Amino acid sequence: MKPAVVIVFALVAAVLAAGCTGTQSPPATTTAVPTTGITAVPTTEVPATTPSGSTVPGPTETIPPNQAVSITAEKAGTYSTTIITSFDGGKGNNFVSRIDVKVTRPDGSVVTGSLQPIVGNTLELEGTNGTDRVEVTVFMKDGKVYKVIDQEMPYKTRG
Repeated sequence: MKPAVVIVFALVAAVLAAGCTGTQSPPATTTAVPTTGITAVPTTEVPATTPSGSTVPGPTETIPPNQAVSITAEKAGTYSTTIITSFDGGKGNNFVSRIDVKVTRPDGSVVTGSLQPIVGNTLELEGTNGTDRVEVTVFMKDGKVYKVIDQEMPYKTRG
């Protein structure tokens, strides 16, 4: 047998053997989150046993004035853990393709959801009775991506 053929067979065997040595992690839990207006978009919750999110806010970006939109995020009210994100519209309504919301809880678990860019549409995600981190990312039709909100969202109590 020619040495080149032996080398090719050895390389193919090594590649096939390398693909079978990985470990598999448990799947993430998927739940539906109710929204107002459009049907619910599935969200993914990462179990607390594998912290994957940081609770420290980072920098945000400004959408150019001719494409600006208004988005608000807040905890629903006193003694509520629900985080409500609303799309309020703006000059850039027609430029937005999708809005993603990510809530990182104090234990490191993460809940995500998507909001359709329709004026008045809201997305509710479950936070905690601690301080959660909320990140809102806007995806434009031209492919540009802007993180417009990245802030801590404290639990509200009376007082």
